[in-house]
Amino acid sequence: MPIIENNGITVGPWPLPMTLLRSDVLANIATPGVGAYELRPIPFENMGEAILEGDISGLNDYVAPYQPFQVTVSVLPDPTENAILNVSFDPSVGGLPLPVTTPFAAILEEPNPQTLPNRTGTSKPQIIPPNALWSAPAVTESTIQSFGGVTTATLAGFYTEKAFFDRTWILKYPDCVARIGYDGIRVLRISDIPQGVKLEPELFDAAPIFPSPITPLNWYPATKADAEILDSPVMAGYLSTCEGVISYKASEIRKLRFFYNIIIVTDKGVSFRPVFMTVQNQMRWAKSRLQYALNIPKTPTNLLST
Repeated sequence: MPIIENNGITVGPWPLPMTLLRSDVLANIATPGVGAYELRPIPFENMGEAILEGDISGLNDYVAPYQPFQVTVSVLPDPTENAILNVSFDPSVGGLPLPVTTPFAAILEEPNPQTLPNRTGTSKPQIIPPNALWSAPAVTESTIQSFGGVTTATLAGFYTEKAFFDRTWILKYPDCVARIGYDGIRVLRISDIPQGVKLEPELFDAAPIFPSPITPLNWYPATKADAEILDSPVMAGYLSTCEGVISYKASEIRKLRFFYNIIIVTDKGVSFRPVFMTVQNQMRWAKSRLQYALNIPKTPTNLLST
């Protein structure tokens, strides 16, 4: 049976050496099967510059959304096999009944509620329930491409923030207060807000839904330039017509694990190997987004009557 080459840095059996440094945080997180391989592309070519500019905090960081990456997997032949014919991330190459999306699934890796203390800056575990955006087909990233070859397969592109979905704004309008997030807009009329009650996002859970173009599938920036100022392009209009920003909650998701399959075709048949890649959130953009929202010129307009 062909085997995936272990280079000890970007491709190898989980956990790779740099991943072992996080063993305390990774406790009790299930791996996708015995022998699963980890993909860990180098997040930046110029690592020194990336650290100085704050894109990453150190050499052990993972790839973050909107950071271009490329990782190549090499497959070594088994002596009993005559030839490797093709290696790919696309299961249609081997005719296997596997998800064809890229990636096809994701799970929460950090914060891990089973590990204390966690690294989220809070004193208690955070529980983020599984989301539909972590399963096929919603989890697919159109910005990631795969390229197959005879003995190698490559993933290249960048992740978006689509799967890092739990970002929430609370904005004040002349006629209401609105919570805006991946699940749309919920509103409370000024007259319906209890006096002396802090406007936490949970207060809006039972509030009426206001029609909007926001869906989970467009609640993310398309490019890095957009990501530095907006959670989604649709937010621009809501920020420019509000009276002010009450709060902005950045994503509490620190790291997600994205899954792929390596398809190997030989003259003896077709097989596949599970592989995955960890992606870490880019937290420094929360500050620049809030600053942009505070500084954008505003023409306060009633939200409910528009």
